[in-house]
Amino acid sequence: AIIGPDGYLYITTGDSTGGSDPKETGQGLNDLLSVMMRLDVDHPDAGRNYSIPKDNPFVNVPGARGEIWAYGFRNPWRFSFDPHTGQPWVGDVGQDLWEMIELVDRGSNHGWSVMEGTHAFHPNSKRGPTPFVPPVVEHHHSEARCVTGGYVYQGTKFPELRDVYLYGDYQYGKMWGVRYDHAKKKVTDRKSVV
Repeated sequence: AIIGPDGYLYITTGDSTGGSDPKETGQGLNDLLSVMMRLDVDHPDAGRNYSIPKDNPFVNVPGARGEIWAYGFRNPWRFSFDPHTGQPWVGDVGQDLWEMIELVDRGSNHGWSVMEGTHAFHPNSKRGPTPFVPPVVEHHHSEARCVTGGYVYQGTKFPELRDVYLYGDYQYGKMWGVRYDHAKKKVTDRKSVV
């Protein structure tokens, strides 16, 4: 959980299973699994420790949990906010073949478990109400098995890495850097850094 640049608390959850989303929660908005939540902890409602910001994307959707900011994550493992745009970067641990780095927007659907990254997983499963957003980067399990989200580097010690999103893989011990053009919504450079 992290306090975002807007002052709200953001929390991510996975699908709560060991594999393949048997509860089919990934595309559902009726529970708090496979989601990123956005909560107001400074102004709690009576009887609970938070309130739901009125501008959360699914507040007025019948049957949806208003706490949800984005959904369709398999197992988000570490996230941080882009210092320039305020968007969350999420390392999303995959299931069978793919690991993903996601860039999150208000109401974005990251595809799990219809998709694993840009690849069909349960293609005939029910889909959520918003279109899929592909990952910024995906790694096949031949090079990554447990992606860990990182940070956009803002230091001065390594000027060549300034504004590069750095992340790694827990199992293989590799690290990568991604330079991303937010205006064009595309990766302009990606390389292994360790």
